[in-house]
Amino acid sequence: MRKVIASVVVVATVLLACSSEGKVGEECGESGKVDGECEDGLVCGQSADSSASLKCLKQCTDQSQCAAGEDCNGVSGTSIKGCRPKTSTK
Repeated sequence: MRKVIASVVVVATVLLACSSEGKVGEECGESGKVDGECEDGLVCGQSADSSASLKCLKQCTDQSQCAAGEDCNGVSGTSIKGCRPKTSTK
């Protein structure tokens, strides 16, 4: 009986961990995805440049919706834009 209960707890924990949606800046797995990858109002996209990993980004339609250190730019393969940290131009 203890093994059954322990198994149920492990399965429930795994399911909850897999179904949780990412917050701003957390890694995600599918670029352009808005449902299931990230919380409401966020989109999964590359953080700064094409070599960066995928992160949950705040969706935006124009620059005024992003923080001072961010740019509102398109998410590859979609018509959605996301707030990304500005890249330095040295």
